[in-house]
Amino acid sequence: MPLAQNKLLKRLRRFWISRLDIFILRAFWMPWIFAFGAFTTISFSIGALFDVLRRLTEGTLSSADALQVLVLQLPRFMVLALPMSMLLAPLLTYSQLAQRNELMALKACGTSVYRIVRPVICFSLIVAVSTLTLNEWIVPPATAAVNRLLAQHPASPIAAIPSQNIVHKTYRHQRLIQLFYAHTFDGEALHQLTILQFQDRHLHQIWLAQQATWNTAQQKWTLSQGTRYTIDPISGLYQHVVSFEQQPFQRISPQELAEITSHPTNLHETEVLMRHVQQSGNLQTMQRLQVRWHSLMAFPWIGVGFTLIGSALGCQSTSKQGSLGFGLSSLLIFVYYTFSFICQTLGDTGLWLANIAGWLPIVVLITLGSALLHNSNIRSASY
Repeated sequence: MPLAQNKLLKRLRRFWISRLDIFILRAFWMPWIFAFGAFTTISFSIGALFDVLRRLTEGTLSSADALQVLVLQLPRFMVLALPMSMLLAPLLTYSQLAQRNELMALKACGTSVYRIVRPVICFSLIVAVSTLTLNEWIVPPATAAVNRLLAQHPASPIAAIPSQNIVHKTYRHQRLIQLFYAHTFDGEALHQLTILQFQDRHLHQIWLAQQATWNTAQQKWTLSQGTRYTIDPISGLYQHVVSFEQQPFQRISPQELAEITSHPTNLHETEVLMRHVQQSGNLQTMQRLQVRWHSLMAFPWIGVGFTLIGSALGCQSTSKQGSLGFGLSSLLIFVYYTFSFICQTLGDTGLWLANIAGWLPIVVLITLGSALLHNSNIRSASY
C-alpha cells in the first residue's frame, strides 16, 4: 500500500509540476526575495521611517511606541512591494538564465516561451491572493492601531487625522448611530463631508458640508456651506431641509478621527459606506466610493501584469544583453501608477464610469504584457 501511494504521489507530482518548473522556480526564488526586500525597504524608508524619526526627534513619540509603529506599518508597504517585485524578479531570473546560455538551450530544445514562464505566472497568482489577503485582513487593523498610537502623542489636536477617505462610525449599545465621512484633510480643515445620523436603526438626519474647521476654544467643529436633511423614519421622506453658512458640530472629536483606518479602506468597509451614502443621494461621494471599490478589486492583479512584462523582457535577453529592459521596467512602475492615478481622478470627477476608472489600468497592463510575451514567443520560434 505505501508503494502504491508513492507511485500515485509521483504521478501527481509529474502532472502538476515538472523538473523544468522546479528548475525555473529555483532560479526565480532568490531574485524574487531580493526584489521584494528592496522594494519593501525603499518604500518603507520613504513612507514610514523618516516620519517616525522626525517624531522621535521632536519628542512627540517614545522609543517603544516608535518601534511598535514601524512594525505595524510594515504590512502596508509589503502590500505595495509584492506587485512591484513581480516585475523585477522575472526580469532578473530570465536575464541570468540567458547569461548562462540556459535560456538559449531551452529554446533550442523546442521549449516555447509560454512553457518557460508558466511557473512564474503561477507564482504570480499566489502573490495576487497574498496581496488581497494582506490588504483586506492585515493592513486595515494594523493601520488603525498605528493611528491610535499616533493620536496619543499628537503635535496638535488635529495633527494625526489622515489626509484622505476619513471614515468614522459611532455605535451605541451595538447600534450604529452616526457615520462620518470626509474626502480630504489638508492639515487645517476637512473637505466634502457627509454625516449620516441614525435613530432607532432608521436614518434620521443627513449633513452635507463643503468643509469643517476645528474651533480649539469651543472644542467643536464648524461646518461651512452645507445642508441638513431631516428624514421621517416611517415614510423615509424629507421632513425639513435647512441650508446653512456655518453650523457648530461637536459629536465627534479630532482624536476619534485620528484613530480611524485611513486610505486605503478594504472592500467590506467600502461596501458598508456605499450602502449608507446611497441613501443620502450624494452622487459625488458615491462615485468616489465606487471608484475606490473597483480599484481595490483590481489592485491584487497588478503583479500578474508585471509578471507578464518582466518575463517577456527577460526572455528577450541574450548572453550579451543581460540587463535588457531593466531601465524600462523601472520606469514602467512609475508610468503605471501615474496612469492609474489619472484614471482614478477621471473616475472621481465623474468623467469616466467607476468600473472603467478602476479596471482600465490593470487591463492595459495585462494586455501589454500578453502582447510582449507573444512577440517574445514568435521571435524565439523564428530562431
